[in-house]
Amino acid sequence: MSTTGYLGTTASAVKVCFLFCAVQVVCAADDIFYTPDILKGNVAFWKKIYTEVSLTEGLLHDRDYPMVIYRKVSIGRSEGRQRESLIKTAKADIQLMLEHISSQPESSWTAEEKNIAAMFEKHAGGREALTAAAERIRFQQGQKERFYEGLYRSGMYIDTIRSILAQYDVPQELAWLPHVESSFNHHAYSRVGAAGLWQFMRSTGKLYLKIDYDIDERLDPIASTYAAAKLLSHNYRELQAWPIAITAYNHGLNGMKRAVAATGSRDIAVIIQRHESPSFKFASKNFYGCFLAVCDIAREPSKYFSEVKYAPPVRCTDMVLSHNLQPAVLARSVGIDETVLAALNPAIRPVVFRQQKHIPQGTRIHLPQSMSPSYIDSALAMVPKTLKLDTLPETGYYRVSKGDNLSAIARRFGVPVAALAEENGIGRASHIYAGQILRIPGAAVSEAREPVLSFVEDKRPEMGLAPPQAEQKVTGQPEPLQETHKEKTPAAATSAAAVHLQAAPVESIPDTLKEAALARADEPAPEIIDALKGQQQGRFDADVYHLEVEISPVGNAASIRVSVDETIGHYAEWLGVAQWRIRQLNRLGNHSVIHIGQRLTIPGDTATIKRFVEKRLEYHMALEEDFYGQYKVAEVREHIIKRGESLWTLSTDESGEIPLWLLQKYNKHLDFARLMPGMQMWIPVIVEKTAEDYAAEKNMGPPAGGYPYYNEPVLPPSKPMRITP
Repeated sequence: MSTTGYLGTTASAVKVCFLFCAVQVVCAADDIFYTPDILKGNVAFWKKIYTEVSLTEGLLHDRDYPMVIYRKVSIGRSEGRQRESLIKTAKADIQLMLEHISSQPESSWTAEEKNIAAMFEKHAGGREALTAAAERIRFQQGQKERFYEGLYRSGMYIDTIRSILAQYDVPQELAWLPHVESSFNHHAYSRVGAAGLWQFMRSTGKLYLKIDYDIDERLDPIASTYAAAKLLSHNYRELQAWPIAITAYNHGLNGMKRAVAATGSRDIAVIIQRHESPSFKFASKNFYGCFLAVCDIAREPSKYFSEVKYAPPVRCTDMVLSHNLQPAVLARSVGIDETVLAALNPAIRPVVFRQQKHIPQGTRIHLPQSMSPSYIDSALAMVPKTLKLDTLPETGYYRVSKGDNLSAIARRFGVPVAALAEENGIGRASHIYAGQILRIPGAAVSEAREPVLSFVEDKRPEMGLAPPQAEQKVTGQPEPLQETHKEKTPAAATSAAAVHLQAAPVESIPDTLKEAALARADEPAPEIIDALKGQQQGRFDADVYHLEVEISPVGNAASIRVSVDETIGHYAEWLGVAQWRIRQLNRLGNHSVIHIGQRLTIPGDTATIKRFVEKRLEYHMALEEDFYGQYKVAEVREHIIKRGESLWTLSTDESGEIPLWLLQKYNKHLDFARLMPGMQMWIPVIVEKTAEDYAAEKNMGPPAGGYPYYNEPVLPPSKPMRITP
């Protein structure tokens, strides 16, 4: 559920338009999904975009009167500046024609200019609407192929979705809403973090779903449908009208309550015409109109597409894990391949399979329908007890400092270099870099004498205070490690796994890893260089974020700096406390907002702060992993900040929003809390990954500290698609 309006494409948050004209309600008593006159042009426009205009082309049209369509523009597979140049040139041509229409007699107009004037007569209520029309020209990319693919994919879950909606008295037409949100792609991920079939943002999704570094139920079509049904049902109970309840799915329930209060009406037509709000923009004003468009198409797809085919329904046998199991163990025990397990369980994040993390007990697992519950129970009963854990292994992360090397880090924690390299996907040509996060194998974390976390600075030793007896001491970032042949005494080994993780001498490092193991970590090359050279991207750099934590002298609180994409709600969740405690501790009112770089005090003992640091780090890693799973930075643009520009305006371009963390990643030299006119910054240009990108990543593998590809969405058979005229 994206507040920016996903509208059927992972490429961008589509900005939609509306008509300024008299409100005429045409609504039968039993027609809960009526079409207001002010949205008829928009519905027709989006039907055209969904069924007639290809992804390789787009329409230049009037933002407020969408059926005033100036020109179809072919963009092919162009990206970045090339694509922008094509659109900009066409816009400039149209602006000249509009200027000529406004300033010259009709006898001098060209045939195209006369056609433009006629469109304003027909679709905009007259030529008066030509005023400021040059400022309202916008480009909308076609979605024909994507909608067709959505029709095919809808076959996998549409019957199940309808059944779930019926349980919550949600109208069956709402089963088509994923056409607007995600084109029925349960892997869909928007630029700003909306995920899954129903495009839930993390904040809203957490009300109904489990979302953390291991499990993200937004990506599970079944679990997320239950969540969507509950949310839609709740919206309707609060708003008492389905058109505004649907709009609330995009704009938010409180936002629509304010709209109702401001206009004194529950009529969507009245609200669209009269409600004024900085956040109630194009996408929100036309979200309902887009829903009406997809309903018309989905009811009779053969009117718009020929040879419409649907994927077969997905049927599964479900079970709930009673123990923590690694995915390889689970797959092997029931006799399926891990790729099948991953495909059936998209809620299990790729990092769990990549690092063979344990799937948490209590997780609902989907298995092939051919497996009976009794077979599954007996198969899991045969799993050795040593592989079925009652508690999850302790997690450990280490932030690489300048001057570190892999061999020395391995010795510090009593881990073989090969094991540390394998844990982090480091190969022959991979070199660690400053700011990289290394995952320390679980057994080494539990047995290590030295703490693994490297974001926590304990201020008590500086003041001559010993940490409380019941707490484990957490020290600060160690000094850069120096290469030496003297081995560190490994941590005491009390288990078979720990014995396996004994430190190895330098001479025993595999030849294929020696270069990578002994190379010192330097400052990472600027991300802009990677983008300009077209190198593979996606390295997590902890130095982008303010992750350092200072434990207070008394040991019951800590000091942090606010980083990008963080809220008091996040801090409360990671600490396991109520938000009011954090607000009270920092003397913040209920409506006070926090800012990037601001100092805050958070409550908690050392164990709580340790958990906070892990959850905070995993949150930022998850945002990057999900983004790089579907997007790439095609290029970067140099920009000089102008007077009046804000962080919000700088993070928005014509194709949608730019995640703040990504903007910070390319501008580590800037303090986002102190942006001033005249400063230079780099703006990343975001594009969706193509099939060729995925294929290249499969062949190359991810870079050290980088993210692998996600599974591409299920597509219809590779057969030419014919569009019915």
